[in-house]
Amino acid sequence: MAKAATAPRAVSTNLTAAKAATRPWTYQAAFWGLAVLLLLPPFFRGLFFSPEQELALMGAAVVCWFTWLWKHGERDYSFLSHPLDYFTLALPAVYILSFFVAVNTGLAVDEIVKNVLYFLVYWVAGQLVREERDAGRLLHVIYLAAAGVALAGLFTATGLVNIKDGFLNGRIYSSFQYPNALASYLALAGFLGLFFRADYGSRTVGESIADPVLRKTLPRRLLELRPYGYFYTAANFLILAVLFGTKSRGGLLVTGAVFVLYLIGLSWQKRLPVLVYTLLLSVPGYLAVEKFITAAEAKQTGQAWLWMAGGLALVLAAQWAYRYGEGRFSARWPAEKKRVNMALAGMVLACVIAGGALLAVHPQAVEKITTFTYLRNAFERTFFVKDALAMVKDRPILGWGGGGWEEAYRSYQDYLYNSNEVHSYYFQVAVETGILGFLVVLGIWASFLWTAHRAFWNAPPGSGRRGMAWAMTAAALAVGLHAVMDFDLSLSALTLALWTLFACVRVLGYNRNRETGVEGE
Repeated sequence: MAKAATAPRAVSTNLTAAKAATRPWTYQAAFWGLAVLLLLPPFFRGLFFSPEQELALMGAAVVCWFTWLWKHGERDYSFLSHPLDYFTLALPAVYILSFFVAVNTGLAVDEIVKNVLYFLVYWVAGQLVREERDAGRLLHVIYLAAAGVALAGLFTATGLVNIKDGFLNGRIYSSFQYPNALASYLALAGFLGLFFRADYGSRTVGESIADPVLRKTLPRRLLELRPYGYFYTAANFLILAVLFGTKSRGGLLVTGAVFVLYLIGLSWQKRLPVLVYTLLLSVPGYLAVEKFITAAEAKQTGQAWLWMAGGLALVLAAQWAYRYGEGRFSARWPAEKKRVNMALAGMVLACVIAGGALLAVHPQAVEKITTFTYLRNAFERTFFVKDALAMVKDRPILGWGGGGWEEAYRSYQDYLYNSNEVHSYYFQVAVETGILGFLVVLGIWASFLWTAHRAFWNAPPGSGRRGMAWAMTAAALAVGLHAVMDFDLSLSALTLALWTLFACVRVLGYNRNRETGVEGE
């Protein structure tokens, strides 16, 4: 019965892959060029500095040119067709307008470069993603880049590679050189990883091979193997462990809150398995990275990697046991919604009790939150916002231009502090582009959330498309909510990933090319 049930899915997947392989070279060049733009920037200081951003913009322009060549061949001359398209274009347009009132034209140009880059990547992704499989490939690029960044953080902590400011004061910064932004990036990838493991983890090797000749050539036993669950589990463990290793209080708090929301949005049959799976990753991941950091600070490289290897071995064994139990006892699993929800509530309560007991045993965790340094940082950010609001009040329409905060914030200080960023993306945009730019950003999020709502409910219940839409929504919310309290989105690598999620959700929620396989209205 199981083989008969999976056969249509395998045939559909292979036919879709074969169809994608016949696309013209202009499409392939544009698609993989976009993939490079998503893969490399995280390793170049998170694309925070203007020289790297300018190079990325040049690459995006080339990719955009190939996209237009492909669209010309398809006789498709559309440009904008969705409210989200207009809002994402309006943001660089507002930055261009604010340039004429900017207090520092050089910094204003840098902000224009960044926001034009974001729009080009969003637009190209929205054109090239024609079906669910295309979105999955782009999301895998983001996911693999995040796993690479996490691994780079472990390497630099143990001195195997040299990344400036990649590991400081017992915190993993990796190539982002800022732990809070790294935490936000890894949280985004973590939600994608949960979806990949649930939707792709049980696929066989044969289902992932499009070439019929190769499928006939390979041994049947090899084609029936299911190795992907172990791959995603290993990558998820790495991403989650380094997320803990950033020690970003705000990032972990927001991620935890969004994870609860993510569980609520899943179908009742999936909530308990996802929670169990996440706990199987979280406990070994947290313990392993804590021991890893302690050993790395003591320059005990071998012991540090032994802890990580032990944690990895433990979660892979848990993955095997999970798969074994899932296949062996699935028929005995409670089929009643009430029983499953009771079991879920019991596990959540157990987690709360365990967390309280951990704090009681380790009171130093509470002491860290109430230290003078931490409270001072939190208190200072209220002054950032107060000064930002005063700046917006003085220039309410177009703001101070790109870089306006950095140039003029000292004139509004009540006491001396040093911060070239507002530590809130939304207030930063308001200072630089006024109320007009702030409304554009609100429009981006409003149209995204409405489109995500459509993408979720238009997809069949329990389908991979619905799961993908919900995972991308949760990932975007984790980034967007954390950006309220920090300047994560000033690192363009993270913003490019977020804008790509916007584009993929936009295609899943609304696509005028219904024949491509993604249903529209």
